[in-house]
Amino acid sequence: MAVRAIRTVTSPDPAAHAEEIVAEAVQRAVDERGRCFVALSGGRTPLALYRLLAQRRGLPWGQVELFWGDERFVPHDHPDSNAGALEDVLISKVPIPPGQVHRWPILESAGASARAYELTLRERTSEVPMFDIDLLGLGRDCHTASLFPEAQVLDSPGLTVATRAPDGQQRLSLTVPALSSSRLVLFLVTGEEKRPALMQLLAAEGDRDICPARAITALERLMVVTDLAVS
Repeated sequence: MAVRAIRTVTSPDPAAHAEEIVAEAVQRAVDERGRCFVALSGGRTPLALYRLLAQRRGLPWGQVELFWGDERFVPHDHPDSNAGALEDVLISKVPIPPGQVHRWPILESAGASARAYELTLRERTSEVPMFDIDLLGLGRDCHTASLFPEAQVLDSPGLTVATRAPDGQQRLSLTVPALSSSRLVLFLVTGEEKRPALMQLLAAEGDRDICPARAITALERLMVVTDLAVS
């Protein structure tokens, strides 16, 4: 059953607080099911969290599989690549087998890349929920992953979509159903400039076409960790 009520945690160090939650969830998943599937968020906000996870001792990286919630349609060595950004701060720092790191493929077209990643998801995450942990960010326009306001892909029933950012850049994204297929969904939100979007996300009522982040649910826990005080 979908969880829609969001638990909000305000912390002066949201990355450190989120690290504790994520580390506990990873260990619990491995202890209970022998593996942990994680969907990672791109962008700058979660980099501090990933650095802390890379430094944490004792995490069972051998039983973790990593995916990305979205990606820019650029080569992995491009400065805009979400996968490339995590290579230095996380992937290269932890003993995770290369075959358990599932980057979006960059093929001849964004559509082909999205279809190929959907096959990967169906092959590797055959059960529901697909993920044990889904890490998400929140844009100033209330987008999450690469699901932007008023985008037709918000109603896509599949697992992946090719889409475009408002600036025209081609993007790849998991869909609302895929992002919501997780035991724990954790939004990490920092910076005063995000306050209007955060308030939209947390409001009792609102339009998901205007604030796509509102469409995301969880199967057990739906959380926001932020450095913003909210009433």
